[in-house]
Amino acid sequence: MKLNAEVDTVTASRYTIRYYPTVCLLRTEGDEIERIVGYKPAPEFIAEIEDYLAGRNTLAWMLEQESARSDSAAFMFRLAERLGFHGRFEDSRPRYLRVVALDPENTTQVADDALYYLSRMARKDKDYVQARKYAQTIVERYASSDMYRPAWLQVGINFRKEGSLPEARKTFLDYAKRFPDDEDTPWAREQADSIAAQLRRPPGA
Repeated sequence: MKLNAEVDTVTASRYTIRYYPTVCLLRTEGDEIERIVGYKPAPEFIAEIEDYLAGRNTLAWMLEQESARSDSAAFMFRLAERLGFHGRFEDSRPRYLRVVALDPENTTQVADDALYYLSRMARKDKDYVQARKYAQTIVERYASSDMYRPAWLQVGINFRKEGSLPEARKTFLDYAKRFPDDEDTPWAREQADSIAAQLRRPPGA
């Protein structure tokens, strides 16, 4: 069965659908076995379905494995991500923090992603200072990360959200100067210009 979660909000709410596309593997009575989020190549998709039908690598299976594998940053990241896919963000948060603590050098290449997800979650909670700090950690530690540029923009966004306008403007200008050919640079310049205009307004205007 295929449905539009933005139209059939009752079913989407029942299964806590947060990402599109999401494929839910269900038992006959409607209970969820597991879900696949995002597009996957056919062989990978089929392999995951076979695993889930055999009871392997489901969220329930991973939670059972957690105590024995809590020192594996890679495992904890997969678990945190899976919890997020199920809409269990408060449960995913401590697992992402565990990943960062286990792998400060980012040798597994997931600590940067964990910090980015933590930043986005904090921003959603309107904790803009903490969201900025998570993003700044990526910028300061992981210059070669694929999260480096998105994190830099998150720093600017959260500076602006927390009301630190001069710092936000400088962050966006620094981004545009450092990455003049990046696809997000025009947007960063627009943000800097908008903040400059905001700073020029008289108080109370």
